[in-house]
Amino acid sequence: MTRTDDHYLGFASTRAGTVPLRVRRPEGSGLPVLVFLHGGAEAGTDNRVQLTGTLGAVELARRYPDHIVIAPQAAPSTIPLMPARAPFAERVLDPDSGWNRETLQSVAGYVSSLIDEGAADAACIRLTGVSMGGAGTLRMLDVAPDLFSGAAPVCPTMTPETLGILHGIRTPIWISTAYVDHTPDRHAYIVDGVLALLRAGAADVHLSIFTPEQLATVGIPSAPGLTTDELLIENHAAWELTYRNAEGILDWLTTRRKDAA
Repeated sequence: MTRTDDHYLGFASTRAGTVPLRVRRPEGSGLPVLVFLHGGAEAGTDNRVQLTGTLGAVELARRYPDHIVIAPQAAPSTIPLMPARAPFAERVLDPDSGWNRETLQSVAGYVSSLIDEGAADAACIRLTGVSMGGAGTLRMLDVAPDLFSGAAPVCPTMTPETLGILHGIRTPIWISTAYVDHTPDRHAYIVDGVLALLRAGAADVHLSIFTPEQLATVGIPSAPGLTTDELLIENHAAWELTYRNAEGILDWLTTRRKDAA
């Protein structure tokens, strides 16, 4: 049973199989879609915190009232949190929770059902996510490579798996991240993947690495005198810039069409 909660900008509470999700559906048919995948801190079962934990789905709905906005919620991790500075070769995403393949397949199936019923435009299905959800965005492009017209992962968790996926992505993509954050080598692996795509001739691949001056425009750091580790944790919130359309990232994302010349 779908329930509308006006406190959350008209996002209705529903499910995609066993996956809780919120969806904001404007009136009309053949509408563009934005799918937002939250970060690790918003994982759970309450079907609310993915809207309130970070700037994300609600801001996207506010900016793009003509889009269907879908915000699923992933299950909390079943394994200890991966240390931010673990050796790269040892980094793994939890296969049993978070944005695992089964969860992503359920979300992709929900999007496909909207297309089948005529509510969504199959040429305008856009994807974004932050941190763990940025990694989920990359993995989703491997799970459902033909579904999305464009993707904008923000500070995606980089592991051997997500780097390998990035090297082979065919979907137009714009990745954004801070110049450094609590995983200090994150941007290095992102750059590696983006360069691999460009060398392979990918035509619609973009990268933003936000500078300290850009982060300062959204209040990062939030106070003087932070320790290095505290600053790096705050820097991780690159979505504060991305979802305010820094460098035109959202303008780009919301104009990607699969049938574009």
